[in-house]
Amino acid sequence: MTQFTEVSVITDGEAAEAIAEILRPFAYQDGVVLEQLGDENNLDPNALEPAVTVKIYIPENEDTPTKRQRIEEVLYYMGRLYPIPPPTFRRLVEEDWAHAWKKHYHPFRIGKRIWIQPSWIDEPEHAGDTIEPGDVVLHLDPGMAFGTGLHPTTQKCLRFLEQVVRPGMNVLDVGTGSGILAIAAVKLGAEKVVGVDTDKIAVETAVSNAAQNHVSDRFTVWQGALDSVTEKDWDIVVVNILAPVILKLLAEGDLMSYVATSVATDGWLILSGIIDQQVEAVETAVAAAGGRVCERLVVRDWVSLLVKHAAK
Repeated sequence: MTQFTEVSVITDGEAAEAIAEILRPFAYQDGVVLEQLGDENNLDPNALEPAVTVKIYIPENEDTPTKRQRIEEVLYYMGRLYPIPPPTFRRLVEEDWAHAWKKHYHPFRIGKRIWIQPSWIDEPEHAGDTIEPGDVVLHLDPGMAFGTGLHPTTQKCLRFLEQVVRPGMNVLDVGTGSGILAIAAVKLGAEKVVGVDTDKIAVETAVSNAAQNHVSDRFTVWQGALDSVTEKDWDIVVVNILAPVILKLLAEGDLMSYVATSVATDGWLILSGIIDQQVEAVETAVAAAGGRVCERLVVRDWVSLLVKHAAK
């Protein structure tokens, strides 16, 4: 029976996805696990424990001293920017590896109507909560490193989308990742959704998730940056990346021009991935680009902004 080594790092929700991305190249079949525990009687994401465990698995024949050293080195250098403990290495057998990353991941609700459903669980009910008529159900595989719904930036984008999406709208998702936000937009009623991402693996993942959620007919995704999108006048534009990228898109990428502005259409721009120390700079850039901040959502150190054209 094949033996595997589990490599785990305990961190918080802010650093978890970044750690997952730097560990992905070392992982068997690119599989990365984000495990966050909490009160099983309370599905509110705010009831989750702050600690997130990032895990990867390495076959025994690839678990060499050289690979362990490389893993420790990349985490050490990242730890100079953000506090990260050293990794833990643990041997386990094949069936343990196959199920370890599923054990603590349950369905949970975000906002009022969005339900995150692990793809392998048939029963929708958990801990007294259940899928209700009118809920938007997103079928996801949380073994993916990005776009699982755990990160505060993703949760706040979903809450904004729940608030502003109306039937028939068109939505542009810049940096679509796993496609979770684009898929949610379709299921909330958007007629046309386009996602772009510079990462090839992200695009492949988004395509797969769209098929799993039966929204491929209304969600188109391709590899590219914002300037690869020639169409303007989007009802909603979502940018869930990082503040430096957002600042560059506002100043140099003409981001506000992609947001619809007319008598008939009043477009929205959702900006996320901003830590609190960067909010002032982003809000200044929004104003300089001709926008105004209408609403803020804050979870711990992360801030998301809902923006309109200043004239609206």
